[in-house]
Amino acid sequence: MAMQPPVPSPQPKEVKLYGAWGSAHAAMVRNALELKGIPFEYIEEDLERKSDTLLRLNPVHGGKVPVLVVDNGRRPPLAESLVILEYIDEAWPHLAPRLLPSHPRARAAARFWAMYFHGEVSPLSRRAVLAERQEERAAAAREMKAKMAVIERDFGGGGPFVHGRMPGLIDVILGSCATGTRAISAMAGEDVVDPHAMPRVHRMAVFHELVAGFGTSVPHELLLEWLLAREERRKLARRVSASV
Repeated sequence: MAMQPPVPSPQPKEVKLYGAWGSAHAAMVRNALELKGIPFEYIEEDLERKSDTLLRLNPVHGGKVPVLVVDNGRRPPLAESLVILEYIDEAWPHLAPRLLPSHPRARAAARFWAMYFHGEVSPLSRRAVLAERQEERAAAAREMKAKMAVIERDFGGGGPFVHGRMPGLIDVILGSCATGTRAISAMAGEDVVDPHAMPRVHRMAVFHELVAGFGTSVPHELLLEWLLAREERRKLARRVSASV
């Protein structure tokens, strides 16, 4: 008996995204949805006062964002930005641009560098912003810069975007972090991305400009102001604790 081709899954009809102000990972998903022209409802969460809904949707990570809910919860919610980005590309394959290349080798390379950024670069941002001593922040920013230089050396194609002529997965990831990268550089006193030394990686700015009209990006001045205000609250809390 001849094998029947697999029946494609029905395309999601209702999409909700839970995110938070200033979250680059939530911005990645918002930008991907906007880029492909997929209608969705965006629910803003306060990560200092997480809703019961968010905690229920993502109990594994304690209510981290982003979380994607499709078809009014008739399908399990999706968490983790990389997982969601690949799902979006596969669930709406007919909508351009495709985030992942069609060739298996190129697709594997894009996945590798996406995982590299999330595993090696992104975690350093917390230390570059939250470390108590300025020297620690600067050291974390320099380490981020060194790891970004690896992407510069080994990934990228010809064209205005990191992926080449059209934006792809790495553009969505790096471009959505452009605001945060500038704020981190200001907090740490060290440039994370040197446009002259890293022209390929600096193409994140091209994607950032492309999605400027989506309303997904926080002006870096506001993000920096928020980070500085949070730092002052942390200092005050330490002084109060020390005086008790």
